[in-house]
Amino acid sequence: MVVRLIGSLLRQDYPADRYEIIVVHNFTDDGTEAALRALVDQGGLPVLSYHRKAFTSPTPSRQFGVEIGRGSIIAFIDDDCEATDGWIRAGVAGMTTGTGIVQGRTLPRPDQPRRLFEKTVTVTGATPYFETCNIFYRREAFLGVGGFSAEFLDRFWGEDTDLGWKVVQAGWARAFASDALVYHEVFHQTLVAWHREALNLRVWPLVVRLRPEIRRDLYCGYFVSRQSAAFALAVAGAAGAALVHPVLLLAALPYPWIRTIESGRYRHPLAIAARIVVGLPRAALIFGALAYGSIRHRCLVL
Repeated sequence: MVVRLIGSLLRQDYPADRYEIIVVHNFTDDGTEAALRALVDQGGLPVLSYHRKAFTSPTPSRQFGVEIGRGSIIAFIDDDCEATDGWIRAGVAGMTTGTGIVQGRTLPRPDQPRRLFEKTVTVTGATPYFETCNIFYRREAFLGVGGFSAEFLDRFWGEDTDLGWKVVQAGWARAFASDALVYHEVFHQTLVAWHREALNLRVWPLVVRLRPEIRRDLYCGYFVSRQSAAFALAVAGAAGAALVHPVLLLAALPYPWIRTIESGRYRHPLAIAARIVVGLPRAALIFGALAYGSIRHRCLVL
């Protein structure tokens, strides 16, 4: 996948002498290094450099790449993505005076089938997450806040959100560039992996504690989404029904209703119903992870 990514970056309709490609590889013995070194040896423009590292998470790799880079604008993209030809041009165009961050549009690869249990990324507008699979930073803004926070150097989730909000806190404007389009790989996930992924949200209360401005993008200021709010209400209703009166179980009704109207790409009623039923354990894991994180970091987010 990374060779395909590099190919897309070499095809950019942007002056080849005005950007560089820096690959920071947390080494994997799968032929990636040999393939990338062969591309580096070809030389020419844009300049392509390869750096083999043994960091424990993606965050130090990104920080290292920024520190050795020379450009006034930093563009982050992941190895499971492919940039469209105008990606750099559109991202740079969005970096107007006073703007410190430009998010790009990310869609699942259109040539790959969608799955019931999958891992991919969809970003169609400005988000509070500042996903590093497709984002541009002004170097001055990035370095001005110290780059990625030390609290996230060994974590696999939350570091990009924390960084984005640090830059916003510092007074920089944010923007979204729809034409800065990237296609993300669609990975098949097992049911177990799909559920386990929900546990990453346990770090979300830490991010909110560090960057309280995020609350303005949370549902009612305390919930990561309307779905999580409805599930929390259902949990409260179930507890109330057991302890006070069965009628309180009616508080659980908004959850399936909201899951139905927010069904995303699913349209068939049976598919929606199956997704709701199968997703109940995942919703419970998300609730548990957020509750755990809220207690550990002393910051309520559900």
